[in-house]
Amino acid sequence: MEVKLLMKAAVIALSCGLLTVAPVSAQETVKVGMLISYSGISASAGIASDNVLKMFQKKYGSEPGGKKIEFIRRDTTGPNPEVARRMAQELIVREKVQVILGPDFTPNVLAIAPLVTEGKVPAIITGAATRGIVGEKSPYYLRTFFSIPQSVRPMAQWAAKNDIKKVVIVIADYGPGQDAEQTFTKTFTEAGGVITGVIKVPVRNSEFSGYMQKIKDSGADAAFVFMPIGELSLGFLKAYADAGLKNTKLKLLSTGDVTDESTLDASGDAALGVISVGHYSPTHPAATNQAFVKSYLAEFDKTPRLGFAQVTMWDALQVLYAGLEAQRGQKFDPDKFIASVKGKQFDSPRGPISLDKTTGDIIQNAYIRKVERIGGVLQNVEFETIKDVPAQ
Repeated sequence: MEVKLLMKAAVIALSCGLLTVAPVSAQETVKVGMLISYSGISASAGIASDNVLKMFQKKYGSEPGGKKIEFIRRDTTGPNPEVARRMAQELIVREKVQVILGPDFTPNVLAIAPLVTEGKVPAIITGAATRGIVGEKSPYYLRTFFSIPQSVRPMAQWAAKNDIKKVVIVIADYGPGQDAEQTFTKTFTEAGGVITGVIKVPVRNSEFSGYMQKIKDSGADAAFVFMPIGELSLGFLKAYADAGLKNTKLKLLSTGDVTDESTLDASGDAALGVISVGHYSPTHPAATNQAFVKSYLAEFDKTPRLGFAQVTMWDALQVLYAGLEAQRGQKFDPDKFIASVKGKQFDSPRGPISLDKTTGDIIQNAYIRKVERIGGVLQNVEFETIKDVPAQ
C-alpha cells in the first residue's frame, strides 16, 4: 500500500513539474582572440584574416571538438608593442580568451610574451619572422608564419650552387634585417662565396637612389636584399630599376617580402625578373592550393590580393581546430592544447607543413621563384623546391 502511494505521488509530481531530470552539462565555449592589424600600414592583413575565417568555417564548421568558438578581435595597428601589450592584456584579463591568433610583427610578439606565459594562453603567431621567439620567449608560442633563417639560408645555398661567387647585401637596418644579413653571410661564405659589402638602410628611409651607386661599385655578381613588405620594398625596386641596374648582369635576389603579392602589382615592371625565396605563391601547383585559390577568389574576388597572409591564417586555424579536436569531450586545457599540436603535420595550400615537436615552430618548404607576367598579372613562379626547412 505504501509503495503504491509513493508511486502515485511521483506521478503527480512529474505532471506538476515538481521533479526535474539532472541537467546535461552545457556546451563549452572557447574564446579566441584575434590580435592582428586592422588599421595602419598592414590593415589588409586584418581583412585577409577575416575573409579566411569565413571561408574556413564554411568548410569545416564552427564547433571543432564539440566546442563553440567565440572570436574577439583587437587591432594591433601595425608594429606597435605598446598597443599590442594593452590589447593582449584586455583579451586575457577582461575577455578571458583561451587562445590567441597572432600577433603580427616581432616587436608585438616580444611585448606580449610575458602575458601569454603568465596567463597560459596559447598564441599562434601569424606575422613575425625573427628567429628564436618560438620556443624561447614563451612555451605557449606556436608559429604558422616563417623565420628569417628559414628563407635566407635556402637563398644563400641556391646562390652558391648557381655560379654566384660574390654578393653585396642590402638590408633594412633593424632586427629581422640584421638577422637576414648574419644568416646569408654565414651560409654563403661557408659555401665558398664572398660578401663584397653590406649596405644598411634606415627603416624610415624613403630615398634609395644614393645606395644604388654603392651597389654598382660593389663588384658583386648579385645583390641580396631584405626589406619589409610595403613602402621600403617598393622604394628599393623602383630605385633599382631607375638606376639601370636591371639592365646589367647583376642578379637581384631577395626574400619573399620584397615581391609579396600584396605589393607586387604596385611594383610594376620593376619587379620583373627578381629571384626570391618564399613559402607560398598562388601559382603553387598542388591540388590543395588550386582548390584554395578557386574558393577564395569565388568568395572574395581579388581584394586584397591572395597571398601569404591568407595562407598563414588558414594554417593557424588548422592548428586551432586540431588542438580543440584533440580535447573533444574534455574541458579546454592550454597545456594539452600545446602538446597535442606539437609534431603534428598539416596539408597546407603552401605544401606540407608541421610544427616542431619540441618548439612548436613551423617546418615547411622553401621555394625559389622568379617574378613573371602571366596573363597580364605579375606572379612569383616557383622553379625549385627545398623541402622541410626548419625554422632555426
